[in-house]
Amino acid sequence: MIHFKKFFQQNKLLFFLTAIILSIQMIGILAIPFLIGKLIDKGIIPRNQDVVLSLGIQMLIIAILGCLISILGNILSAKLAANYGFETRQDFYQKTQELSLKKMDSFSISSLLTRMMNDVTNVQRSLMMIFHLVLPAPIISIFAVFMTFIKSPILSLIPLISIVVYLISVYYLMKKGLPLSNKIQQQLDAMISKLREFFNGINMIRAFDNQDIEESKTNERFQNYADSMIAVNKIFSLLTPIAYIIMGIVFPLIIWLGSLLVGQGLLQIGTITSVIEYSTLTLSYLISAAMVLVTLPRSMASLRRIDTVLEVPFETLDIKNSTFNEKTFLVAEDTLATFNNVTFSYDGGEPVLENINFSIPKGKTTAIVGGTGSGKSTIAKLLLNLYQIDSGEIILKNRSLYTWEQDSIFEIISYTPQKAFLFSGTIESNLLLGNPKATKKDIKNAIEISQASSFIVNQKKGYQTKVSQGGSNFSGGQKQRISIARTLIKPADLYIFDDSFSALDYQTDANLRQALKVKMSQQTFLIIAQRLNTIREADQIIVLDEGKIVGKGTHKLLLSTNKIYQEFALSQGIPLKGENENDSSK
Repeated sequence: MIHFKKFFQQNKLLFFLTAIILSIQMIGILAIPFLIGKLIDKGIIPRNQDVVLSLGIQMLIIAILGCLISILGNILSAKLAANYGFETRQDFYQKTQELSLKKMDSFSISSLLTRMMNDVTNVQRSLMMIFHLVLPAPIISIFAVFMTFIKSPILSLIPLISIVVYLISVYYLMKKGLPLSNKIQQQLDAMISKLREFFNGINMIRAFDNQDIEESKTNERFQNYADSMIAVNKIFSLLTPIAYIIMGIVFPLIIWLGSLLVGQGLLQIGTITSVIEYSTLTLSYLISAAMVLVTLPRSMASLRRIDTVLEVPFETLDIKNSTFNEKTFLVAEDTLATFNNVTFSYDGGEPVLENINFSIPKGKTTAIVGGTGSGKSTIAKLLLNLYQIDSGEIILKNRSLYTWEQDSIFEIISYTPQKAFLFSGTIESNLLLGNPKATKKDIKNAIEISQASSFIVNQKKGYQTKVSQGGSNFSGGQKQRISIARTLIKPADLYIFDDSFSALDYQTDANLRQALKVKMSQQTFLIIAQRLNTIREADQIIVLDEGKIVGKGTHKLLLSTNKIYQEFALSQGIPLKGENENDSSK
């Protein structure tokens, strides 16, 4: 509810204006039964044509004005709901940019999508219905009982008791249905998550002929969601029959008691008609309000789920506990970044990195190599401040990493992720994500270095070739080359390639490294790789094993002194000694 309160504060004028307009609309609706009673008593029964004509014109004017006010009320309430959807989704988008990967991992992608789309839509829908169906119900109920009480205190007991009985019924059914309603959104998350997994893994499912098993798992999620919906609908389906039963009892009672009062000269016939009209309006709006109240538990659950994301506090490292001091910690002028005794673990588990110490010199190429799960990619994510370290210090440009604004870090570092991802659009639009101000010369230079020019030129539309979502219309190697070009087109102090050459053939890999060496010789690179040929010419190679640095040096030095590096070399067909070693890079 915190975020909704903020939205109310920002749009309170629109809230109050909408409420006032709809209240005026209610006055018009309530005026009609009053005029009908007056029409019968003073116009129809005494056969006074002038009164009939006068009241008829009044009713027509009220109906027209009520229609115009209703249209205005609909426009205002729709604008309010639209504002909520726009502002909340905008805040949601911005929040996901601020969250650390650790926090992002605590929410599944399916859950974030459901909250951003389905939950926001639930609140929008409820907001509209509250204004049009819930708020009028108590106004009309109070007015109907009050008007009836003025005419006949005894007769007013009938609509009053009927309202109380119906509200008790609604409360009882809501109490039974609320727990089920709260489960529905969670089951919707589970269902969407399973569907996402199914569609992403459909090729694997077909390859292993696993359709039946996956279908049963998916159907189980469908069934759970359907069972909850059916159970909720069964409970709340009683609301309308109860209301009609009450109507069926109330109207005969009003007519019976009213006729006795008319016979005694205590009441007029038109008043009975007005009371019946008021009772009909009251119960009709109460039915509508009750049906809206059925959806409110889901909307309240949606509000809480939205708040869970939007109110996540921004994560910052407690710099008071930092060991870094610019005056006492000497960093060489030619050093861009330093890891000083860094230890990191995911969610407080076993350390993924332990006591990591190394520096990235300016204008040099630093490489990190290691087996699967050794923590190579984690180092890149820590440099980007996507996760917070457990202990130690990361220094970037002679400042603690955690004293930099996140935007500044992204300006300093240009990053190619381990999994190449392209956005729907064109090749050019994907390249310009790296640098929107890039010139045609910049684009051409980046494409040539990344070795992507050959296949882009062969496309009929060149740079304007359409890119499907995720780049599914390109091969893995093509996606990697476009991603690398997108990284290179961005002016940065440090370029990180996280196993970004893995889908390239050996010749393309060699050509790309040669182009980097010739055209970007003054730049600083951090290359994370498993293929030793990719990093053999690096100025410094860091060897990781189970989260610890077990070797540091050049390719030649490590090949002759480091056992783990030697094992990598042998597994990739690289000889440890002799002339044949020089041929392995070809």
